[in-house]
Amino acid sequence: MKKIVFKFWNDILDEDYVEGVWVETVDEEKGHYKIDNIPFFVTSYSVGDIVQVEKEYEELVVKDLVEPSENSTLNIKFSKGADKDETLEKLVSYGCNYESMENLISGYYSVNVPASVSYQPVYKFLKELEIREQLGFREACLCHNREEQ
Repeated sequence: MKKIVFKFWNDILDEDYVEGVWVETVDEEKGHYKIDNIPFFVTSYSVGDIVQVEKEYEELVVKDLVEPSENSTLNIKFSKGADKDETLEKLVSYGCNYESMENLISGYYSVNVPASVSYQPVYKFLKELEIREQLGFREACLCHNREEQ
């Protein structure tokens, strides 16, 4: 496993940001790597995407998307007092998985919605919680159709 980085303006933290993700090598000569963990802040990329990187000094920096995975990435920020565990368990029951950024932002999670998972129930569930002010969420990389099935 190697680590690659995205360099971008982080709208959530309101600063220039470098986000590292773990990758599997697809074709080192071409600079192609497959993202192996859920991005937290970068948009338009998901776990499983194959990306093009270029070496800048000692870092492998993402330059382009080569092949999308068709997975979607959601970012969730739970409100104070929200039942995070129950919500996360429900997302897992839909077939999603998640990673926490609790060490940097309390209540902040990134969720992977695999291509094989129906997005409509996930979206509806999160939208209902957002209306009830239990959380806020953004579709950081949406490859699914909200109206499917």
